[in-house]
Formats: sequence, structure tokens, C-alpha cells
Amino acid sequence: MKIALIGYGNIANAIINGMLSSEKMKVMDDIYVFHNKEQNSIHRDKCKFLCSGDKSESSFDIIFLCVKPKDMEAAINENITLFSDDQIVVSVAAGITIEKIKNLVKKNSDIIRAMPNLCAIFNESITGICFQSNIIEDKKKYVEDIFRCIGYVREIDEKEVDSFTALFGSGPAYIIYFIESLMKCEKFTNISESDKSLLILNMLSSTSKMMFVAEDIKYLRQMITSKGGTTEAAVKFLEERNFSEIIENAVGEAAKRSKELSK
Repeated sequence: MKIALIGYGNIANAIINGMLSSEKMKVMDDIYVFHNKEQNSIHRDKCKFLCSGDKSESSFDIIFLCVKPKDMEAAINENITLFSDDQIVVSVAAGITIEKIKNLVKKNSDIIRAMPNLCAIFNESITGICFQSNIIEDKKKYVEDIFRCIGYVREIDEKEVDSFTALFGSGPAYIIYFIESLMKCEKFTNISESDKSLLILNMLSSTSKMMFVAEDIKYLRQMITSKGGTTEAAVKFLEERNFSEIIENAVGEAAKRSKELSK
């Protein structure tokens, strides 16, 4: 398999790292990266870097589109000579539909949409994948195996991609935002701000471990929330201000924006 990536941001880096470190992907031939900016890359010795728009004598089995939604059309047009019939084209951009990508590449390619998240840099992504109809199972499995190199994979219907993007693609940012808010709370005489941040992150890690083994997450929260205690006071404050509804509406706004990007 010859693989090309158009774009070289965080997700592209993670995909390359995953492929290079996986035993399953040892059958790959060269990896080519097409990108506009000069890179001092850790992959410089393992990948072939070309400027976006450069012509290549190689033909590619798979092309990953790793650019922002607003740059997708320009990136495809700039590299239009790379695309061919019976090729796999994988987009990791939010909002850009299979139909739109197919119209842009102007070839009889097999189009796949994948939505990883930034946890891919630690091989802990949750990636949703949807396929155009009639794609053969071997091609589906190969692309799924690539994304398993960077975390967990779930096949989804394309009509669910916007919701998946809003919850799992953007999800890490919501958690980080909440942790940022906790880090602003309370001052201590003998605990520095950096130590406080570390303690909060340790608390996040240990809480996630409890949640993994808990049969009922709501029951777990209720165990921590003693009647008449300090936790109950805080939870009641959040409930009175419709905290859950705020979160649902925020995720809804992300899904709405993903839909807008497809237009």
C-alpha cells in the first residue's frame, strides 16, 4: 500500500505515528506527505515530504485528507493530480460529506469519512468511521486497522457523523474546559498553583478509573454525594442552574456547526 497525506497537523502526525509503530502496518510502502509549510519533522527520515501541489510519479492506494474544513476544496484542487479511480480517499475533516468529497476529487474513488479526536496523539482516540455504499470489506478493514493504531474505532452512519463529532470529536475540549475551571477555584497556603493543577489531574485520572468499573455512573455520583454535605451543596447549585441542559445545548451547538460546514 502506498499512502499519501494532504496536510500535516496533529491528526496527520498521529496517524503516521500509529502506522509506523504498528506491526499490522509493516506491509506499507512509502508514506508521502503533501504540505505547504517547511517542517522539522520527526518523520523526516521515514516519510517523503513534498510541497502541496507538487506532482508525484507515484500513484497512491490511500489518500488521507488532513486539512481543516475551510481548506478542503483548495487542498483537493491543488493536489488534484494525485487522485485516481479505485483509490481510497479518507477525510478527517468535520462537516464535509462523502458526496461533496466525491464531487471534488472527480474520480471513481472510494470515499471514507473518519472523525478521530486529539487523544489520537496518545493512541487513545475514539474514531467514528462511515463508508460510502458498496465499498468492499477488505478496504473497510484496512482503513479501520489504520485507525485502530491510534485508538478505538466505531462504524457509524453518515447521518450520525455530526452528532459523533460534537460528542467525541470535540468532547476532550469540554472536559479540559471544566478542568480549567476547577483549577481557578480556591487558593491554598501550602499548595502551589502547579501542585494544585497536578492534584486535580490525578483526581481526574482516579475518577475515570472508578467510572470504568462502576455499573451505574449516576449511582457512583450519589455515593460521593452525602445528604446534607458539601458535595450535595455544589451539585444542587449546578442543578438549579440547569448544568446538564447547558452541556446538552453546548454539544448541540457543536453538532449544528458541523452541519453548517457541509453546506
